[in-house]
Amino acid sequence: MVNPPEVPMDTAPVHPEYPVRTKRLRLRPVREDDLEAVYAHRSLPEVALYLPHEPHTREVTAQTLRRLIAGESLAAPGDWLGLAVETEVGRVVGEVFLRRDDREPATGEVGFAFHPDVWATGIATEAVTAALDIAFDSFGWHRVYGVCDVRNIASAALMRRIGMRHEAVMRRNSYLKNDWCNDSMFAVLATEWRRTPPRSADERAVDAAAATFFSAFTRAGGEPVNPDAARPVLAPGAVIERVDADGRVDRRGAEEFLASRRSPPRGGEPADGDVFEVSWTTMIAAGRALRGSLIFRRGVRDGVPFTGWSRVALQLRPATGAWLVESLTWTDEPDTP
Repeated sequence: MVNPPEVPMDTAPVHPEYPVRTKRLRLRPVREDDLEAVYAHRSLPEVALYLPHEPHTREVTAQTLRRLIAGESLAAPGDWLGLAVETEVGRVVGEVFLRRDDREPATGEVGFAFHPDVWATGIATEAVTAALDIAFDSFGWHRVYGVCDVRNIASAALMRRIGMRHEAVMRRNSYLKNDWCNDSMFAVLATEWRRTPPRSADERAVDAAAATFFSAFTRAGGEPVNPDAARPVLAPGAVIERVDADGRVDRRGAEEFLASRRSPPRGGEPADGDVFEVSWTTMIAAGRALRGSLIFRRGVRDGVPFTGWSRVALQLRPATGAWLVESLTWTDEPDTP
């Protein structure tokens, strides 16, 4: 039997120089003067929906900030570091949390919460990626895991997106808000994080085009969806096809499709709702890109909330400095009320 290397239990990790900068953001430890900005999102029911607490009062937010500030050095196992996420204009739009595991000092946990204004913008992905860089490159952690309610599709999709592996579903694992909840665990090892090959410029451009398209059909900040926001990534003559359960194909041009999404519901289709690209595979060859995506849908039809899944296939071609969608074909799985 090989003994694992000894890691001091009482040594605080070495922190980077804050703020840590990304393309659009700055990450630094939370401060007391972040109270109003943090309260702005922690007080919202849609943010607290899958968190272990109810929407915050201002006093609860103040108490939380004091606890995070007291433990920000991570000197003791179990301490949390709260990193405020600032945009270029200095607005705090969310938080990313890193917790030093109380049993294994080379392991940590990541968590996050963001204002709905920046949902579906890529900001959360950018911020959590930067936090894991800190965890592995500065703190020297061996493994980082994240846990979310199985119903929290958006958080699960984010963790998959940055390269965390789905390891387990823990049934009735936590008692929150008067109910036993099932939790999903995701994790990534330091060796996996550092081995992740850089994505090519074409792959990043295809990612950006897909994100722009799908975010046009996702509510942001409680506002209705804006189908016209997808127009910049649709090629001239783009075709949108829906294949129903019987194999019938409804084919529309891009403008007809966008108009249908601006109209009141017809034919059983919701005019307003959310879609999230949960997982995908992209192949680029011979001047074309093929992207297969698994989409989670939620909305309201005839006054009844529903969720569902869709399979989407996109074909894209390169344009000046970008990739454009030439065709999109999708099929829906049966909805769940």
